[in-house]
Amino acid sequence: MRKDDLNRMRVASEPAMGEPEKGDALLAVRRFSLTTNNITYAAYGDPMGYWAFFPCSDPAWGRMPVWGFADVVASAADGLNVGERIYGFLPMADRLRVRPGRVRHGGFVDTMPHRGELPGGYNQYVRCQSDALYTPDTEALQAIYRPLYVTSFTLADYLRDNAFFGASRIILSSASSKTAYGTAFNLAGDGVEVVGLTSPGNAGFVGDTGFYDRVLDYAEVTDLPPDEPALYVDFSGNRPLRADIHQHFGDRLRFSSVVGSAQTTQLPRKMELPGPKPQFFFAPDQIAKRQKEWGAAVFAERFGKAWSTFLERASDPGRPLIRVVRGQGYAEAQQVIASLLSGSVPPMEGHVIDLD
Repeated sequence: MRKDDLNRMRVASEPAMGEPEKGDALLAVRRFSLTTNNITYAAYGDPMGYWAFFPCSDPAWGRMPVWGFADVVASAADGLNVGERIYGFLPMADRLRVRPGRVRHGGFVDTMPHRGELPGGYNQYVRCQSDALYTPDTEALQAIYRPLYVTSFTLADYLRDNAFFGASRIILSSASSKTAYGTAFNLAGDGVEVVGLTSPGNAGFVGDTGFYDRVLDYAEVTDLPPDEPALYVDFSGNRPLRADIHQHFGDRLRFSSVVGSAQTTQLPRKMELPGPKPQFFFAPDQIAKRQKEWGAAVFAERFGKAWSTFLERASDPGRPLIRVVRGQGYAEAQQVIASLLSGSVPPMEGHVIDLD
C-alpha cells in the first residue's frame, strides 16, 4: 500500500524466508479481518508508528497491519512448537519472522529489535491452545471483533474512570461502526445518555442494535440542548462535524476524544475550536494503567467476561449484528480495502480473508 495514496495497492514478491535462526520462529499467516480499524492504521501509519511494525524494503510503501491467526511453521525458539495456532497483530503477508520472548503458557512477546520501541500491546501473541477466549468455530468473529472490542472495552472504562468528565450525555459519531457500538454496549447502565450519530442509510441498523439511547442524523446533532454537559467521541475523523459539535456546545463540551477515522484517510490538522482540545485515545495506555492497578489477571478476567457477553449478543441468530463475508487471497483483500476506503461496506458486514 502506497503510504501517500492508500488507494494504490500491489502484491509484491520478496525472497523466501529461510529456516529461523536460533531463538526465532516463522509464522504462516492464515486468516485475518479487514475493517475500518485497518484504515485507521494506514491513515495514521507514520504519526502513530503503525507502518514500523512490518516495514517494507521500499519506505514509500507499507504493509497494512491486520489482526488474525497464524500457524507456527518453523521454530528455533524454546517453548514454541511447530503446528501451534497463534492470534495477534500480523502483516498482510504470507510469513512473519518473530523472536519469541517471555514464552509462557498463554503466549509470548515478539522481541525483534525494531519492535522494541513500539507499543507493547501490539507485540503480544496469544497461543490459541491456552486461550480461554478461543474457539475454532468462532475464529472469524474473533478476527473481526476482538481487536475492536479491546478498544471499545478500554474506552468505556477510560470514560468511566474519569467520571465521564462531568458529562451527562455521550455523543458517538460513526455509530454504525463496530468499535462505536461496542463502546455503546459497554456503557449500558452507567447512567449517562448515549447518543449515536449516523447517516440516514445506517440509522435503522444503529437503532436495531439497542445500544443507543438516541440515534440522530449527523445534521441533527445541533438539535441537542447546548446547555447540558456533553462528551464527544469521534470515530469518524470528520473534522467539519467535530467543529460543529465544539461550536454548538462550547464550554459545555467537557471532553473531546478522537478514536478513529472511519470516514477519512487524511491526517488530522490543528484546529482552533472552542471547548476542550481533542485528545487521541490510545487503548494500550489504558490497558497498561489497569493492568498496573488491577493486575494482568484481573484485567484479563474482566475483559473476558465482557467479551463473552458481547460475542453472545453479536452472534444471536434472532437479532444478529453481523454477517461474516469470507474472501480468499490478496486480490479479494484489495477489493475489500477499496470498499472500506470508499465507505461502501454495509455496517452489518464483517470481512475475513483466508490465505490458506
